[in-house]
Amino acid sequence: MKTVVLQVVMTPITSESKDKGACGMTLEGSNVAITVYVLFLFIALALSYLYAWKGIEMTGLFGSQVAVATVMNLFLGACAIFGWFFYAWGTSEALFLGGLVLGAILLVVSEVALITTLFVRRDKLLEAYRERMDNGVSNRGSR
Repeated sequence: MKTVVLQVVMTPITSESKDKGACGMTLEGSNVAITVYVLFLFIALALSYLYAWKGIEMTGLFGSQVAVATVMNLFLGACAIFGWFFYAWGTSEALFLGGLVLGAILLVVSEVALITTLFVRRDKLLEAYRERMDNGVSNRGSR
């Protein structure tokens, strides 16, 4: 009968082994760049929401304003990802791919959050449009 012996070698994790990609977080070491990247994605979400909110209150057109806001959010998110490509391309492959995955996930989450929030607030936004139109018509008629 043969006996098989497995030997587990424990090597300490040092900064040199992290640099070589042995283990560690993928986006480690670029805190400022990641912060700016994520902040730009959140600003894109806020701008597209504000556009849709004001657009629906001004025009009363829900579907078209939501479509424009989602395209605007998608465009600004794609610009952020494109900027990440420029930053991370020469740095490291792990940083590049980690940022790409982070940006894609945040972009999908922000699109879903934008559409969901606008549909939840749909009645309030359209009611604000109706009140604005009622006040505008009654003010015009009294002049």
